[in-house]
Amino acid sequence: MQFRVLGPDSGGPTPTDVRRLFRGQRMTATRRSRLNQSGRMLAICGTRVVGLAAYERSERELRVTELGLDHDSACGVDQIASGLLDSLELACMASGARRLVLLPRATLADALLRRRGYVSIAAGTAGNWFEKTFV
Repeated sequence: MQFRVLGPDSGGPTPTDVRRLFRGQRMTATRRSRLNQSGRMLAICGTRVVGLAAYERSERELRVTELGLDHDSACGVDQIASGLLDSLELACMASGARRLVLLPRATLADALLRRRGYVSIAAGTAGNWFEKTFV
């Protein structure tokens, strides 16, 4: 599996890829626009985009706003999710930020996140926010 970092000025995944990665989720025009204007991390298995994480960076944190996974990929969902988290954590530390925050639309299975050192920082009707801090 390969991972690529794309800035807002880079071409991103195709609309077909986005529909497949966010299957069953409503992609409003506002949500698509935010996705295209964010930094993005792509997971690629062979020639197929199998994962996408959109994020915003500030001085102190990297905030993941969207996360989509291809559940029908030859690369397993856990492998895709773990690889994206590894890449996001590395990007967070490399940028000088010390906190990685996953918003509700970007969360994964609680057990996977907790095993990796994430803690829930807020719970609401839309879902949980998780964070991992780096010292």
